[in-house]
Amino acid sequence: MTAPPLPAAEPFYFGPAERPLFGWYHGTASARGPGVVLCSALGLDGTRGYWSYRHLAERLSAAGMAVLRFDWHGTGDSSGDDRDPDRVATWLADLDLAIEELKRRSGTTRPALVGLRAGATLAAQVAAGRHDISAVVLWIPALTGAAWVAEMAKLHKLYLRIVPQAGAPEPGGEEMLGSFAADQTIAALAKIDLMTLVRRPAPRMLVMDDGPLRGGDQLREKLVGLGAEVEWTRHSGQKFLLMVPHRATLPDGSINLIVTWLGTVPADETIESSAPPSTAFTERPVRFGGDPEVFGIMVPPAPGARVTRPAVLLLNAGCVNRTGPHRLYVTMARRLAALGFPVLRVDLAGIGDTPASPNTPENLVYPRDGLAEIGLALDFLQAETGTDRFVVVGLCSGADLAFQAARRGRRLEGVVMMNPRTFLELDLGRVESPTAQSAASDDAAIAEALRVTAGLGEISRRGTDALLVVSRPDPGIDFVDRHAAGAMREAEELPCFRRIDVPGTDHTFTTLASQRRVLDVVTDQLLAHDRAAD
Repeated sequence: MTAPPLPAAEPFYFGPAERPLFGWYHGTASARGPGVVLCSALGLDGTRGYWSYRHLAERLSAAGMAVLRFDWHGTGDSSGDDRDPDRVATWLADLDLAIEELKRRSGTTRPALVGLRAGATLAAQVAAGRHDISAVVLWIPALTGAAWVAEMAKLHKLYLRIVPQAGAPEPGGEEMLGSFAADQTIAALAKIDLMTLVRRPAPRMLVMDDGPLRGGDQLREKLVGLGAEVEWTRHSGQKFLLMVPHRATLPDGSINLIVTWLGTVPADETIESSAPPSTAFTERPVRFGGDPEVFGIMVPPAPGARVTRPAVLLLNAGCVNRTGPHRLYVTMARRLAALGFPVLRVDLAGIGDTPASPNTPENLVYPRDGLAEIGLALDFLQAETGTDRFVVVGLCSGADLAFQAARRGRRLEGVVMMNPRTFLELDLGRVESPTAQSAASDDAAIAEALRVTAGLGEISRRGTDALLVVSRPDPGIDFVDRHAAGAMREAEELPCFRRIDVPGTDHTFTTLASQRRVLDVVTDQLLAHDRAAD
């Protein structure tokens, strides 16, 4: 017998109007287990775990469990940012809101929680204060909030030793590989300690680690002493948290274990479900196109802002979803929208929440139909805003696609390319090979580099304002500079082309100082172009 099709996952905003949270609800064709709330990891862990969490939600839904996955306030597509006050109290309240939202939508009365890394720590803290949680999965948990901050801050400092970067550390807190924890946040996280729980988080608990968890034996004794039935497993395949997203593989063993274990939790009694109206937010989830439907977040101009500015399309950086590395795209979109630019942050096929194209794998840096999907996104923006003025912006592979969109597609008013890797003209293996970088006499390499500079000339002569933002030495631009230095200097003399080197940073602008620099450069470029167009 063929299983009934699953309901399509529903994106929506929920929670208080002053701090809306973004979530996805995955319904189920026939309920056979508890409803489940997925508690995302924070910071870089959250970025690297996103793909796995989407697959976990889909598999739980297919197994008969309704699922809500959501972004904590100040993370992902939710409102807020790292600098907002009372981060930890807000996050704890966020999870209570998510639990109640799942209960309303699914009718479940005793949901289960799954948390990854710091998300697991927060999940245990919240669950221990409630009486309606049937089961909790702690996936590579941090035993204390302080331990997680210390680990991430240490990794940040180690990274800066390996990849030295200019600028003083951000005052008033700790930088953590692209995100920031203010002193107040650190102090509040220090008070969260799983060893000080006074109630069990749930009757049944699964703890999954990837190696000897410091303090693990004591935690097991603590949870058992509180009356929880605890299953503890050490599972390999957790390297997805250590890999850049485009090189990661799904932790299928861990995902399947969670689905199987939660499937043994008895389904609870249900009440009549109701889907309350989504919380109103200026930003909204959108789908457009055909097979597959492309997913994005539309960020309209702020009320009262100038409404005649070009629409801006932000393309994925590698396989990071529409929020961008270090949430850079969210910050950029909100800044530009406040100045009157409509902005669409989009997931191309197989990345984030857009399904892969038929007969193609997920998690491809350069989706097969990427340029066609850019055209669909521009069509959507034109229908949505009424404008035919567009600027396409991208980082890494997004910059490569933006370059080709400006060369091949409809006329664009502007294109912003941040650290392009190949421009879709260079061979990636050669770009990332030290031998190829130094082989200045390599005819093939020179030909590739000259195609890039010729393309920049085509874009400029077409009247499209082009901004190239690069960190030095970044492999893509370094390849072009080595093999076509003269042609690059000529390109920099073109009237519609501007190149800005951002010294002392890395490929994804990890430090907060470099993120601010890039945001300022892109904002200034778009405002200058718009003034010139008037």
